Amino acid sequence: MDDSAKSGLVKRIQVRQIQQTMEKAVAESKQQDKAYGEVVIEYLRDNGQVICISDDNAFTDMLREVVYTRLKMPAGCLTISSNADMLLHTVRQLVAAEKKPLLLVEQNLRNRDMTYMLRQLKNGFPELWSIIVTHEVNKQRFVLLHESGVDNCIVKPVGAQALLEKVALTIRPQGKVERKLEWARGLLGQGEHLRALQVCKEALEVKSNSAAALLLIGDIFRAMQQYDKACEAYENASRTSSMFLEPLRKLAEVHAETGNASKRLACLERLDELSPLNVERKLAIGELYLKLNRPDKAKKMFDQAIHLSDREAREYVSSVAFRVADVYMDKDPQTAAVFLQRGLEGKKGFWGPEDLIIFNRLGILLRRAGKWREAAEEYRKALQVAPNDEKLHYNLGMAYLEGKDFESARASILKALALNPDLPRKSALVAVNLATVFVQTGDNMHALPLLRQALEQDPENSTAKEMLEQIGQND
Repeated sequence: MDDSAKSGLVKRIQVRQIQQTMEKAVAESKQQDKAYGEVVIEYLRDNGQVICISDDNAFTDMLREVVYTRLKMPAGCLTISSNADMLLHTVRQLVAAEKKPLLLVEQNLRNRDMTYMLRQLKNGFPELWSIIVTHEVNKQRFVLLHESGVDNCIVKPVGAQALLEKVALTIRPQGKVERKLEWARGLLGQGEHLRALQVCKEALEVKSNSAAALLLIGDIFRAMQQYDKACEAYENASRTSSMFLEPLRKLAEVHAETGNASKRLACLERLDELSPLNVERKLAIGELYLKLNRPDKAKKMFDQAIHLSDREAREYVSSVAFRVADVYMDKDPQTAAVFLQRGLEGKKGFWGPEDLIIFNRLGILLRRAGKWREAAEEYRKALQVAPNDEKLHYNLGMAYLEGKDFESARASILKALALNPDLPRKSALVAVNLATVFVQTGDNMHALPLLRQALEQDPENSTAKEMLEQIGQND
């Protein structure tokens, strides 16, 4: 066999090996997907109850499809509502009926942050599982959600299989280690401390760096009042992951129980570095600073606590104003705009990306009421939060156009197009609106291709045709 033939054979073997590897991976993936479904089915059959609080129709429709069509479960095991007012009552009833509730809750529901409510529910019902649903979550927010008792997080958009996987892993983490730890927790609850330690050691033999196993070992030693060994286990658990806050929190509790203020302070400081949005912890740190005669640091920490609590209070007041605006939106848009303005003004200094939709809604209401100057002012405020948002620049340009401030409109539109050259392809209406600005400023060079794009999307668009004729007459 010559070299070229050998080379070809080797390549064919390599290709076949790759195909076999891919087929194996696909088969394993399908098997895992099936396992996730079986976990959720078993949970629902064993008194499980999914409660979804969301106003996202696409998400709730997909959830229904997963539960009813894919898993073929009865309708009674899933409750969906866009109103969270009765959530506490519902959970209390389910727990009293020995059901096992799982919450899927939008983090921002009608401009109301649901994190605080989930924290209260978790405090009252520790057995409750909760998954928060959000569009985006940064590192600090993720840590705060975890500290609030949230078991998992779904970042939208999410597919049906990914949703199923999140639910399955929340109600039953997979693997031999977790099964052993469930056994050990049961033994700890029965006071079988030495046997529980033995089972934890067996779990560590399967996974030597299991933070959950090390954490449970710390709990067992703490129950035995062997605090030095408990602290050692918690420290080891903390070292396995810098974002695993539970070991540090338990270390702080042990040092509080044993009266070691300086070590407790060190743990709380480490927690504050990882999760700086916890008001209660900042107050505890401030108290310890005072106890240890460090008044300057105490004042600084108390100031931070007040700043955060002020932010939380403002966000709550604003969320109420936004909810009132929703009530007025259809019947009295002008009053709705007033409440939107009050809500945004209440959050001034704390505006974030989540507020952009409110600014846009307010701007549209003001423009409809002929208040283009006020609309432009709101869009300019929003641009302080997101200076590179092409939609905001576009809406600002439309407000200027309605006010016949054509040069300002042109500047805003050019900025929007610089940020997103495909903006005219969103719809024929957008393309025509952009072209209108350029026609009004005598810039036919920019207007002409926009009008052509509008007609590509909507060949019967009369406005685009009329403007093309106008440009031809001017030329």
